[in-house]
Amino acid sequence: MKRSEVDEMVRRADPVDGATVRAWQALPATATITARIIEGRGQAVHRARSRSARGVRIAVAIATGAALAGGGAATATVLLGRPAPPAVRRDLRGVDIGFPADLRFNPDVEHARSVAVSGSSTLYAATLKDGGRCTELVMGGVARGAVCRTAIQIASQPIDVTIPFTDPIASDSPVTLGGHVNVSGATGLLLRYGDGGTDPILLTRDGFFVFEVPAGRLASVHQVAFQLVATSAGGTELATTDIPAIEEESAPPPDDTAPITVDTISDSSDFTKVLGVRGVVNAKGAATLTFRYPDGQTVDVPLGAAGRYRLSIPQDRQRDLADAPGTLIARDADGHEIASVPVASVAFWRAHGG
Repeated sequence: MKRSEVDEMVRRADPVDGATVRAWQALPATATITARIIEGRGQAVHRARSRSARGVRIAVAIATGAALAGGGAATATVLLGRPAPPAVRRDLRGVDIGFPADLRFNPDVEHARSVAVSGSSTLYAATLKDGGRCTELVMGGVARGAVCRTAIQIASQPIDVTIPFTDPIASDSPVTLGGHVNVSGATGLLLRYGDGGTDPILLTRDGFFVFEVPAGRLASVHQVAFQLVATSAGGTELATTDIPAIEEESAPPPDDTAPITVDTISDSSDFTKVLGVRGVVNAKGAATLTFRYPDGQTVDVPLGAAGRYRLSIPQDRQRDLADAPGTLIARDADGHEIASVPVASVAFWRAHGG
């Protein structure tokens, strides 16, 4: 295979022997947790629907491309393949806390390595036994949280991308993308802006990427939706993903307007349990709310001001939602069902792909 100009530049800037390069190329890849868990005061709240529309758009893993850009070839060669720092290893180990043995990702933390770099941002990866992977993006020395995907989840998405963000988002807030191109035959990645302009994102040979949006383009990605485009060696577009504008938003974010919003409250040491359920009923005309356990037993849930509700689950029933979901049902004054939503433990959602 013909060597590229980039290869030669890297070799001159940071000469490494072939064995080292081959060892780095053989490093395994990574995956992504779909459930978002917020820990505090010994409990964790699993939000079935984020209360921030922006959070849903940006924080979730989106099918997308992978690459390496902006940091310079020499810098990339120096950093790639390095062991993950303690903060990243801690986050990787933390993805399994509270889950039973049969639902743990079990990332290979000891062999977690850097797989892509751009400027002050580095992507780290650890493999899963099923061929999936966990990744974590470190920006400016700060680890932004591990995300994991099983092999099945990876196979269903041609491109994965994570875009960490910190509230409040301003029109000039930095935007960094990290991920992996899964589609077969992809050798390149483009970021296509809303105005049609593009920036190339260089993929590592393993298909990973990190890209820091240039300062001159921040206004665009904050105001207009953009795309990631995976391409073949001949320039053919193999896969694309649309990413909504990373919009500036005043705090607090707007409430979720789903017919019934759900937060499940769990003991952070055991995500097979659900200690309680809370949220808001937004369905127009809702007069009553009922919770139905998987075995069919029902309990009435009082509705408070503005449709808010909270249900505490008895200790002897806190594992009932580990293997099957219950259901919250809103009815009108005549008893007709007008909205419903499944409710289950975090462990159940992990077992069923999120």
